[in-house]
Amino acid sequence: MISLIAGLIFSPHAANLIRPSDYALGDPVVLETITLYFTRLVLGVQLVLAGVQLPSRYLRLEWRSLSLLLGPGMCAMWICTSLLVWGLVPDITFLFALAVGACVTPTDPVLSNSIVKGKFADKNIPRELQKIIIAESGANDGLGYPFLFLALYLIKYTVDGGAGQPGGAAKAMGYWFGETWGYTIILSVIYGAAVGWLAKELLHHAEERKYVDRESFLVFAIALAVSPTFHPLMPRLSTVSSMLTTNSCSSSAPAA
Repeated sequence: MISLIAGLIFSPHAANLIRPSDYALGDPVVLETITLYFTRLVLGVQLVLAGVQLPSRYLRLEWRSLSLLLGPGMCAMWICTSLLVWGLVPDITFLFALAVGACVTPTDPVLSNSIVKGKFADKNIPRELQKIIIAESGANDGLGYPFLFLALYLIKYTVDGGAGQPGGAAKAMGYWFGETWGYTIILSVIYGAAVGWLAKELLHHAEERKYVDRESFLVFAIALAVSPTFHPLMPRLSTVSSMLTTNSCSSSAPAA
């Protein structure tokens, strides 16, 4: 709410301190690109900070709980949300309802802070529940890709009209398995594991030689979040990479 109010105050409709259209030289395509990268930057930083909050090796210790939340839990949320959209929105097909449901299924890591941080959370929410919410909200953004792109590919290659293209369900499933699972998700896991391990080793190396102090860990986490944001592969890399990267690096924090 504070961010929303601040955005309204600084916008061209109020104080006119922030003028996105001027920065984009009046080009809507450039404005969309700027918005996309700023959104990606904010999300990347938030995911890294969420991962740093988790204890060392948390994903390895709590993989059963996370698997239940990210597997059957997300599937159930996706189907239930899609059925609600299908039932409440008039003249919408079930495939389009599946696409809408996939967009709201993942728990937002920014919004989840309202129930895992602050005096209310410390007093009323158990510490273990806070940790599992942080981990689940960070990991499920990347794992929401299969739900979304399954619906989008089926819409693109099976629905008649403007969105329909030749190929049928077989082509849609081929893209879903090859591009979404193989390229986007599995590549993200490999990317996150490699970058996380390398960052951890570099941080240990710098710590042993007294190149960094405790105050530098926050800056290190933010730099780690910003570094891949503008990489050419980043549009295809899911936020799973951020969770794997930060979990690998968080093992260094207690030793500082």
